[in-house]
Amino acid sequence: MDTDFNTLSHYRVYNVSDTLLKNKEAIENHLRLQECNLFGLEEKIILYDLTNTFFEGTGKYNKKARNARSKEKRSDCHLITLGLVLNAQGFAEASNIFDGNISEPSTLETMIKKLAVEEDFIKPTIVLDAGIATRDNIKWLKENECFYLVVSRKKKREIPPSVQIVPIKTSNTPVQADILNNEETKVINSDPILFF
Repeated sequence: MDTDFNTLSHYRVYNVSDTLLKNKEAIENHLRLQECNLFGLEEKIILYDLTNTFFEGTGKYNKKARNARSKEKRSDCHLITLGLVLNAQGFAEASNIFDGNISEPSTLETMIKKLAVEEDFIKPTIVLDAGIATRDNIKWLKENECFYLVVSRKKKREIPPSVQIVPIKTSNTPVQADILNNEETKVINSDPILFF
């Protein structure tokens, strides 16, 4: 950047960071559209997941810091929850910092609505994990005519005889998936279930 940052105080950096954070949504939308135009991305598939991170200190100055179940087993610390949407090429589409104790399923609608910034928004296939795929979220996705794919931790269900089996290959391990029109459950291998 041909700039000497040695004279820059960390308070100036914090101030700039605060300004960037205030404009985060506009910056993300602009970068997302630029990536789509530059690389010809169609956003046919998006991946959405959450994680949380803990504060080593008290976190008392962060309004979103809460005690909750830590994925890193640090229930002694305050947490924040991070939500991220990626496209199939790995580009970040949208992000959000949620309260540390937020119910993960309650974040889906907020994050997907962030992506619908253009009138000609193409609804991509949304890939979720089982923790976000509640009945209410599946209902919302269906009502909004979204395509979706979810892996569940439920036990394998019996495949009806009328179901056409289609092989899917990941790595070098063949996996079985069934296709049911407008049905809620799909069976993959021995225990995960897909929802469409």
